[in-house]
Amino acid sequence: MLGLVDKSWMIDLIDDGSAFDAHEVVEQERRDGEYAAYFGLGQSVRLLDRPRVFRLSPAGLALGAYLTKSFDDDLLRGRLLDLGTGSGALAILLRGLGGSTIVATDISRESVDAAAANELVNYSTPQIEFCTSDVFAGLGQEHGKFDAIVFNPPGWRTPSPEVRKRLQAADTDDDELDLSSMFYGDEVLLKFFYELPDHLHARGRAIVGMNSLIGIRDVIRRYKDGCGTAPGIRFKLVERHTFPLLLYTARWVSSREILLDEFQRWSEAGVAAFTMDRKGRIYWSYEIVECSIL
Repeated sequence: MLGLVDKSWMIDLIDDGSAFDAHEVVEQERRDGEYAAYFGLGQSVRLLDRPRVFRLSPAGLALGAYLTKSFDDDLLRGRLLDLGTGSGALAILLRGLGGSTIVATDISRESVDAAAANELVNYSTPQIEFCTSDVFAGLGQEHGKFDAIVFNPPGWRTPSPEVRKRLQAADTDDDELDLSSMFYGDEVLLKFFYELPDHLHARGRAIVGMNSLIGIRDVIRRYKDGCGTAPGIRFKLVERHTFPLLLYTARWVSSREILLDEFQRWSEAGVAAFTMDRKGRIYWSYEIVECSIL
């Protein structure tokens, strides 16, 4: 039954597993190594639960719901790219909405393999082209430009050298999701913005999900300062959601004090934003931004 939330993998940063209490409950359920995500208009995707592959988060569900309500038939007939596909959920959703020419990439080979398997969980034959790529680097000239690009980058800024050392010291070799996969979002976004005009049609649109712990204003300012005479980008906020800060594994929880200190430093420097309630729970802003070429 869709509409239930499995809380076992959503570990609250402050309360170590207290009830997930977002005002819009995500429609997600895990069972027997598999879970389902529902995006609206009858669009549901089944996903395998794989080690070291990001499970679809509340932010991913919000982004998928936005695609469901905003992508019309003309856009779906074009060339579509899902960058940082993770489990492949959004690429599979685009296929369900009617997309026929879809490329999905991720820097993680494990994620790409899982995404390809998830397409076959939902459809009997493959259609989506999955490939390994660091942002646009793995795409060849044969891919050309796209009519729509969807990107959900890492959610946190680049950590300080001190924090990197502390996290490495706490690291272990196991099948848990690597905490470093959440960092470096500002650098990844800058690379994406600088290269976007070479991969997006002049009248195309890029839909990007930005976490306020990246430092959205700072990233956009750095992009504008560095783009020089290159084609610029127009940024339009189309939706904003507030979510509690979640950690996905026990190892992430064990590093929470390190993370809290780093987030506080970012906030004091004015390069990241979050709020904290009376119980000490942190909430961040998830902002869906439409980017187009000026």
